Amino acid sequence: MKVYHVCSPKKLKKYQDMGCILPPVRAWADIYEAVRFSCSTGRPIILRLKFPDDCKRLPGHKGNAVVMYQSFDLPDSLKR
Repeated sequence: MKVYHVCSPKKLKKYQDMGCILPPVRAWADIYEAVRFSCSTGRPIILRLKFPDDCKRLPGHKGNAVVMYQSFDLPDSLKR
């Protein structure tokens, strides 16, 4: 499942230094919700990630927010 994780430049640098995103890893299933969240929080970076199809949906976000409770290894294109 393709999902969209919104973060700040400072967080992206932290992810790159560690090589992964530590759990819980939250993301949006819909790019439009990710863009809306990005604009409302001031976090300008949206990462497209591939989550397993059985990830949990978060309640209260119209079924658009998902979470994974394990570390997410960054793809080589995002590693330093």
